[in-house]
Amino acid sequence: MRKVLSWLLIAAMAFSLCTFASAETPAADKIDFADGTFGFLGLSTAKGNADAAAELSVVDYQGGKALKIASTGKAPYVAFNIEGLLGDKLSEVRAISATFGIDEAGPDGKFYAASGVVYTYTGEENVEAKHDWSVYLAKKNPRTIVTKLAETEVFVPGMNNSLVISKETDNCQSATGTPLAMYLTDLQFLDAEGNALPVDLTAVYVSADTGRDTSNLFALSNPVVFEGFETTGGGWGQNGFDWDPAVLEALVPGSVMEIEYESEDGSMWVVFPDAAAGWSRIAQDQAYINGSKNIAQITYDQIVAVVGEDKTAWGGRLQCEAKSNWTVFSVKVGTCGHQLTLANAVEFPGFETTGGGWGQNGFDWDPAVLEALVPGSAIEVTFESEDNSMWVVFPDAAAGWSRIGQDTAAIQGGKAYITYDQIKEVVGEDPTAWGGRLQCEAKSNWTVYSVRVGQLVEIPAVRQLVEFPGFETTGGGWGQNGFDWDPAVLEALVPGSVLVVTFESEDNSMWVVFPDAAAGWSRIAQDTAVIQGGKAYITYDQIKEVVGEDQAAWGGRLQCEAKSNWTVYGVAVGQAQ
Repeated sequence: MRKVLSWLLIAAMAFSLCTFASAETPAADKIDFADGTFGFLGLSTAKGNADAAAELSVVDYQGGKALKIASTGKAPYVAFNIEGLLGDKLSEVRAISATFGIDEAGPDGKFYAASGVVYTYTGEENVEAKHDWSVYLAKKNPRTIVTKLAETEVFVPGMNNSLVISKETDNCQSATGTPLAMYLTDLQFLDAEGNALPVDLTAVYVSADTGRDTSNLFALSNPVVFEGFETTGGGWGQNGFDWDPAVLEALVPGSVMEIEYESEDGSMWVVFPDAAAGWSRIAQDQAYINGSKNIAQITYDQIVAVVGEDKTAWGGRLQCEAKSNWTVFSVKVGTCGHQLTLANAVEFPGFETTGGGWGQNGFDWDPAVLEALVPGSAIEVTFESEDNSMWVVFPDAAAGWSRIGQDTAAIQGGKAYITYDQIKEVVGEDPTAWGGRLQCEAKSNWTVYSVRVGQLVEIPAVRQLVEFPGFETTGGGWGQNGFDWDPAVLEALVPGSVLVVTFESEDNSMWVVFPDAAAGWSRIAQDTAVIQGGKAYITYDQIKEVVGEDQAAWGGRLQCEAKSNWTVYGVAVGQAQ
């Protein structure tokens, strides 16, 4: 599943921080940690089982130096700023060679095996690929492993692509309770001919949560974590814990339960084993599950539909279940909202600035941005702050110096959205009374990377996805390609459904064409599809408006089209909320 990170501007910051190899900074051919430098890597905490407390250090190892990764019990994920390391050679990487080692013995003096994954996040959508590594024999510890990349695994500059190496299975920890340390050294990035590419060890790691895929999901705010909810089970097996009172209290109308997990077939739901209504499965095959099939969401309404609103009748225990072997890393409950984005956005050129807590900085209005602030629009601020707060200030408004959206801006994934209505409520509808300047502010130290204005649109949360098998194709600008309808997909296109097209195009446009419709050759949702994260969402209502409700009149074929060269990776239909 392809995905685009919303933090592309953080990638730009990482790019600027990471000075590439130059005459003043000699490049190395491999990373052997001989000089003790490892500022180009850090710990990723994107996955639910990540060890945020793991310790990284450079130690003597096998007659040289190595990076030691000492975990505290969870899985350490070591992330590399691969673009900073490789610069303009980034796209030439076709293999990664590294020496992997583990402690020679556990606390009982015995050798124990360990294994993990080399993750790559490549392409314009940061597609995740997994390559296993293992050290199973004492006589092959350490072990040099060459990870060869598939043809589709190409690192792309400017897309915040990443390399992450994990240790996820630790037999010593399972047997003794004590995790083994892991060692890495002699890393090389190889081109197609097997030559080592030069690396710049002055690169600086900047986290951007590469691994989290929020496609198909609701936005979750004010989450309450179910403390200690980590467990595993076999197919159709249930495991869980007695309710955490704070989590139970947070399950109210408008809330959603979010489960971070892995399962062999991607399924996940919950069970209330002691409910007054009887042993109850909730959201079996009905949960909102992301494209990577590692986050599932179950709404309060889905729970109530099975066990009612009276929490005293829910029983004392929450369990998880899937159709195949599964592991749950975390459970949390929070307020449920739609993910947001902008359509037809106008960039505020040069709006990059920083400030201290309760300090304001900004710029004189850009005329095109001011013109775009109309009913239905919003200001989007891409930012970082120590407490994740952000709003805007109109310092010269006729109504007086004015804070707008303080503690009420919608904040998602490093972006704050302040709507036209919020602006109007404070400074009125007349832009001539807004003053000549826009500023940003937060409660703590903050940095703003960009400001845009556009029409605010909601990304639908989607469940019960029906995949259109084999729908992968490409086309030139204004060219159409596609396939005859799959009967199951056609059957799923009913009121309340949405067609989801996963794609790339040079200008980020995408829509669909019904070439054989009774109404005539028909474009649907041209320039009106909701587009976010490499996906175009086209609703049943948009289809019906052009070709009617009678599917017999839709014709036998579905095609895709964009204004520029495009590739479609998949098409599916799901129920939207």
